[in-house]
Amino acid sequence: MKKIYAVVYIFILALFLLAGCAKAPPVVKKDEPKVKEPPPAPVVVKKPPVAPPPPPPDMEKLPDIVRSVPDSKVWVRYGKTKMGENYYNQTNIARSSNIATVTLYRVVTDLCRKQMIEEVKKYNPKKSVKYHYYEHDVRVDEMDCKNQKWRVKDLIHYDDKGSVLDHHTYENEPWQPIKFVTDHHTLQKSICVAEEKPVVKKKKKK
Repeated sequence: MKKIYAVVYIFILALFLLAGCAKAPPVVKKDEPKVKEPPPAPVVVKKPPVAPPPPPPDMEKLPDIVRSVPDSKVWVRYGKTKMGENYYNQTNIARSSNIATVTLYRVVTDLCRKQMIEEVKKYNPKKSVKYHYYEHDVRVDEMDCKNQKWRVKDLIHYDDKGSVLDHHTYENEPWQPIKFVTDHHTLQKSICVAEEKPVVKKKKKK
């Protein structure tokens, strides 16, 4: 009898356990959030180092030269620029209508000498060596006093010994306007003679 009761008791207990399991809510597994993979690192292309720009070439040292002093009885100083000291010949100014032809003398500065060396070196390196002694130039200009224009007719470069370095003759060069506050503007005041205005006599009142 006791065995029968024990079996019945176990059977009832098993039913209760099964019923409880049936009522229990199902366990829902949550999806774990997906971890985004980091983007691949950008490919770094190493550029070769850039060499710094070369320094500007140093102008070669110029030899010392003795500057000429034009005869003050012939040459009148009319101005100085960064390229040289300027004079005009007061003894041989030719005039025809509104055109004045004048000879100019310029004692060049070291800056002008250096620039001429570099310019000549572009087409004649051997000749540029002589320009180390470039000291002055003599130029013949025409000035249109009425229309305030000028043009070059002749140009000679000299070294410090008076030897000719180069000679240029210009035919029918285009006229250039005389710009304000330039050496030609200053020269114009000395060379061009202002036209005299006719004097108008006042009529006497009767």
